Amino acid sequence: KRRALFAEFFVTCLKRLKTEFPELKIGGPALSSLNLDYFNALLDACKEAGVAPDFISWHYYGANPDAIIRAAEKARKLCDAFGFTKCELIINEWHYLGSYSWSGLRNTDPKVIEKVWEGPASHNGIDSSCFTLSTLAQLQTSEYDQAYFYGCRHKGAWGYKNELNKKYKIWYALKLFGSIMKACPVMCASSGNKTVSTLAAKSADGKTGWLLVSDYKGKSDTLELDVKGVRGIVSATLLDHERNNDKVDVEFDGGRLTLRKKLPGSAAFLVKFEL
Repeated sequence: KRRALFAEFFVTCLKRLKTEFPELKIGGPALSSLNLDYFNALLDACKEAGVAPDFISWHYYGANPDAIIRAAEKARKLCDAFGFTKCELIINEWHYLGSYSWSGLRNTDPKVIEKVWEGPASHNGIDSSCFTLSTLAQLQTSEYDQAYFYGCRHKGAWGYKNELNKKYKIWYALKLFGSIMKACPVMCASSGNKTVSTLAAKSADGKTGWLLVSDYKGKSDTLELDVKGVRGIVSATLLDHERNNDKVDVEFDGGRLTLRKKLPGSAAFLVKFEL
């Protein structure tokens, strides 16, 4: 009953707002997850009323980058089935949430606090950082039209720094990705497998190729990748539990790139090539 009442409310607001402001994109409703039953009822009500949402939106908090990408694929199929082929897909909040879950973030027990805020699996630690980089890499070729990382306050649980102004590990991950976005306007084809996600791009001047390799909770000590169309290594950077975008040496021979992790578990490399 609540679902039906909300669908009716949504349709009423959508029709009125689109009539009053036809130049604006109107949609929603920023559900806490991709609840297909809920969206099915919502889109069914829209179709019956003869009105189309410009976008639908939802959140994701969890620890599986692939789940974020698959959600968009499911949503695309659902929207298309109702004839809303132009309906945009927006994940308007997403962030890593480990095994400690929401109750852990709000817990005052010192042992729980230590688990949430210290170590590789912490809220903004290396697992969170590689989850974020893996998600960002996959988002570039996903069905999403927009995606919003939560959150970007300067301090606090969802920010870049703690209350003592110390940078979280996630700060270095976002800086790493930001450097690619700033310098590289051209995306290149790349693919990963299992725990590894990749993003390849070319610099604005066409002289360097950049390859981001994010190994999220991977158990292998060595990552091997085939890289084509490059001449040699310019530099390589490593982000892991102990290193914060530090320069490292990597091996590149006969088109085969070998990345050796210095610690087990999650790690990310940014390798620059001469083109």
